[in-house]
Amino acid sequence: MENKTLNIVTKILVCICISFFTISCFYEQYAYGEEGNKESGKIAIVIDDFGYEGEGTNDMLDLKIPITAAIIPFTEHSSYEAKLAAAKGKEVIIHMPMEPDKGKASWLGKKPLMTGLSNEEVDKRVREAIEEIPEAKGMNNHMGSKVMRDDKILMPVFKVLKEKEMFFLDSKTTMNSKGEALCKELGVPYYGRDVFLDHVHSQQNVENELEKAADIAKEKGYAIVIGHVGGQGGKITVNGIKNKMHKLENKGIEFVFLSQLKSE
Repeated sequence: MENKTLNIVTKILVCICISFFTISCFYEQYAYGEEGNKESGKIAIVIDDFGYEGEGTNDMLDLKIPITAAIIPFTEHSSYEAKLAAAKGKEVIIHMPMEPDKGKASWLGKKPLMTGLSNEEVDKRVREAIEEIPEAKGMNNHMGSKVMRDDKILMPVFKVLKEKEMFFLDSKTTMNSKGEALCKELGVPYYGRDVFLDHVHSQQNVENELEKAADIAKEKGYAIVIGHVGGQGGKITVNGIKNKMHKLENKGIEFVFLSQLKSE
């Protein structure tokens, strides 16, 4: 009788253990994803305004995660910083100055894309930027709220990018951008920004925006964020990323180059 009771108890305990193990595995797969990650998703960090030896330039390039460095062309340091970024294993794109609705012409530097230019001049300036920064895999707009609504100026830009097999990242400085529609029309790989990291100049804001990006990445699989070296971001952006990157990686976020994401 004692042996029979012992066998029954043993069987019950075994069943409980198996049930607990099964539930635990199901919960882990449901809560953490197939690979055991708490938050699956990818974040591409694009950093604008390289090319001026801006604050945080070297520290940003020294970060041990993928960074896509957007270099302003036609500056004294454009070529050097593009080569430096590539040498440090970062991805390079051209941060092409484009006319905004408001702002000083001096903010655009040399050879910006302006709405009054001919198609031939636009084509020439884009090609010159690519020649100066041959490391570039793509391009995004520096400012450009006015140009990004202008088919006439954008069409020759995207035709050159198509020819050179380069992608375009829309910084989304205007709600009425025609970037996506024209890129799709011409077959140019297109990306759109999800989050600005340093529109508010504080490290806490940078960290908050990275958390926001992680939530977006969890929902749609990826997020594209833009920050800055120099006056708009610099050290606060570097420190914000540095303080958050491992915490986000521990939650399952993977940092990638922009070109590693599937274009929209």
